[in-house]
Amino acid sequence: MISESLLYAVAGGAYVATLVVLVAWLRNVPTHLRRYCHLLLVVVGLGGAASFLASAGVGGVSVGGQTVLLPTFVNDAVAYSVLWFVTAMLARVSRRMLAVVTALPFLQVVAFQFGTPMGGLIALASTAVVIGGHLVIAYLFVGPIWRTAQALPDERRLLHWKSRNLLLFLIGMLIVFAFLSLAGAFTTFGAQVLNQYISVLIRVGFAGFLFVNVDALDAEDGRNATGSASSLADRASPGPDAAD
Repeated sequence: MISESLLYAVAGGAYVATLVVLVAWLRNVPTHLRRYCHLLLVVVGLGGAASFLASAGVGGVSVGGQTVLLPTFVNDAVAYSVLWFVTAMLARVSRRMLAVVTALPFLQVVAFQFGTPMGGLIALASTAVVIGGHLVIAYLFVGPIWRTAQALPDERRLLHWKSRNLLLFLIGMLIVFAFLSLAGAFTTFGAQVLNQYISVLIRVGFAGFLFVNVDALDAEDGRNATGSASSLADRASPGPDAAD
């Protein structure tokens, strides 16, 4: 049977290969759009570093009788926060909303990694944070954030919509898998394989999706970057960030 350390090493190799491809691809991305891509490069690069550290058994701590690897905790906390941050940024929401949708995934990861292994009321409360947090994020993106996105050009609004739906599905799938795994629905080996597969799929899949579709942002951001005149309607109405 393949060891868990080898699975982490294979996942690390997948991240490194993806990072090489994306860095090469970055040269074809317009300069004013690279800030989105840079954030996703951080997610993929961190995924690779954390996987290799976990493969070496670095940073393990005991929580509730289970071992939590600090590199994977940091990886998850940063990755999911950044992915939701980027998706919200595509909709040009306020800084306050950006802070909320960035903080919630971080709290979910903390609750799952350090709360659910404790058992009892702490585990129940942590489960509520993880599941409830995803429901709150879904509400924000389907409700207030989507209403803000209506002011965007069609291409950018469609990209935000696709990104939102992709993340809601993938992270929802991850949450379902995580609790089924805790309930013993999978063998140890099966849980390890699925965990690495879903983790890589979320990071690599989302990064690849945005890189492929980043040109959808060019129509609006390109005008802003080059100082071209905006429409009379844009001048007359404040942007989504005006409330800040």
